[in-house]
Amino acid sequence: MTDALLFAWSNFVKLFFLFCPFFVLNMFLSLTEGVSARRKQSVAVRVTRVVVVMGAICYFAGNAFLMLFGLDIEGFRIGAGILLMVMAQGLALGSDTPTAETRPRNVDDIVVVPLGIPIIMGPACVSPIIIIGAEALKNPDVGWGTFLFGFVGFVAAIAALGAILYFAEALERMFGKNVIRIFSKVSGVILMAMAAQMIARGFFSYLDSSAVGQKILESLAQ
Repeated sequence: MTDALLFAWSNFVKLFFLFCPFFVLNMFLSLTEGVSARRKQSVAVRVTRVVVVMGAICYFAGNAFLMLFGLDIEGFRIGAGILLMVMAQGLALGSDTPTAETRPRNVDDIVVVPLGIPIIMGPACVSPIIIIGAEALKNPDVGWGTFLFGFVGFVAAIAALGAILYFAEALERMFGKNVIRIFSKVSGVILMAMAAQMIARGFFSYLDSSAVGQKILESLAQ
């Protein structure tokens, strides 16, 4: 039971930071500018449902996805880390706030695209979820109970993000747009660290598990 709770907590923390909640909050406020508080809350609830469905598909079908395309987990981890690094760099240095010209006229149009996908569930977020799910299924020490508890951690992270969006107006009044943008940039730095860790882990795990990697390690040891 303790292992299952720790696995769920680990997934909660990882996914919550992968979501970049302050970046998502900044985009949500920009896309829903001029909309009533009640409609914003309605959009927040529907976006949360979309993300839960997407997260469930990635988590439970991740292993099947990798097997279908013949992909190795460690190779996929390296690719996901590189993608996350690129996204984190853009988040820390760039500015993707929608302008009045690019903002949709109907706020209902942003629920699935672009808010649900790709702002929240973009490739850099989907890939780690696939890896965590596939890795858990392949691990003989992780039973179905622990695996399901892991998804509970994901749902909790999505619910926390949904709560942030639901109370977006109150948070905007509390912190102000400039502070939210600063927190958004800081979260990009955290994502860079996570991406670097993913790349390093995938690289060294690949060296340990592959025949080519073993030859490289043997040549270095000589």
